[in-house]
Amino acid sequence: MERAGWNGQVDSGSLLRVFASPSTLPHLLSLGIVSGFLFVAMKMDLFGSEIQGGIIFLSLSASYFFAAIISPSRIGKWIFTFEKVEDGVLNRSYWFGGFSRLIPIIVIAGSLWLISNITLVDEQLSNARILLAVLFIGMSVLQGVSLSYGWVLYARKIHHSPRKSKVGGVFSIVRAVVAAILFAPLVWWFGYRAADPRNASFTENIYWISFIIMVIIIGVFLDRYTKSVRETLEIDGVAIDRVFFLIFITSCWHLLGAWRRSPVATGQSSGGMLIEEAILMSISIILAVWSMAKRGERGGWRIFQGQSAVFWGIGFGFIYAGSISSLTALSEGSLLTTTAIGHAITSIVMMAILPVCITWIGKPEIREGEIQLIEEVVRSDDPPMARRSIQVQTKSEDDVVELLD
Repeated sequence: MERAGWNGQVDSGSLLRVFASPSTLPHLLSLGIVSGFLFVAMKMDLFGSEIQGGIIFLSLSASYFFAAIISPSRIGKWIFTFEKVEDGVLNRSYWFGGFSRLIPIIVIAGSLWLISNITLVDEQLSNARILLAVLFIGMSVLQGVSLSYGWVLYARKIHHSPRKSKVGGVFSIVRAVVAAILFAPLVWWFGYRAADPRNASFTENIYWISFIIMVIIIGVFLDRYTKSVRETLEIDGVAIDRVFFLIFITSCWHLLGAWRRSPVATGQSSGGMLIEEAILMSISIILAVWSMAKRGERGGWRIFQGQSAVFWGIGFGFIYAGSISSLTALSEGSLLTTTAIGHAITSIVMMAILPVCITWIGKPEIREGEIQLIEEVVRSDDPPMARRSIQVQTKSEDDVVELLD
């Protein structure tokens, strides 16, 4: 596995190290601090921020997209990243140098905000909130697709020769019951707050028991929903069953997230949920950026590699945070209500595209070098054998291709 260096190249394993690099840590901290402050400001309408907040979020996002485009260049690295971290991050020199790299972002975002206020009236500025609120739905859909695609990539790594998928009958019921057993402790922890369920009210017991029953029903339904695809595809049924179950569990997790944020369960503190939202958002952004980075690596596009990937991720993060803040401000609701909508959309999307995700797994690929070697063997003048098995081992993966003739 190659090391993620400053040359802009990154692979699937090194992307996490790029995100955790001290050179861009101040930018990641600014995402959390600024987003949190703007959310509270828009909710309370401090200094007219309910109207201005949407433009500020979009300006910050655009500035980081600009940083992502020019960061592969020498001047881009010098302007936006602080790489002199030999003495660690617990010193004044690092924090001064690191946060000084935020000044260009502030200047670019401030210029975009100023131009918007000069050229647009208040009514047009407020439309930015509507745009971000609509984008919240799109980001929730994208989160469902990116999480599903992440499990598809896992299935591609583990799939082998075609095998039968275990569909219907007892397999369907067993998978659904196993999922219910897995979620039972989570219901006890999140729903009953780790207390004795016998002390809960009748309404609470019915509410959370209904969720467990719903998980079982969804498991059986999704098995029937994907039956035709899983039976007709000539690929590894074990990989199909595994990705089916993982996507099913992940969608139920998001459904649990929406369930916990309903009026019945709003007595819980939202502090832990806010941390949970930040983690889920980070996972979705990293998956999306990882996909962009891999495609950029194949295409030779440096603007999607290395430090650029971090800036793309921060730009998407400001859009996501702005969409939540805008929808919460427009609906005059709470953070819990807004995030509940997002979780419900993500869960529905993951379930809806499950048959399509199974088709994304595809058959094991034979690479160009393997094809050439097989063709050489086929064209050789060796006497034919009744049954000859040729195994070709690739350097990058553990796939084995067999040729029987």
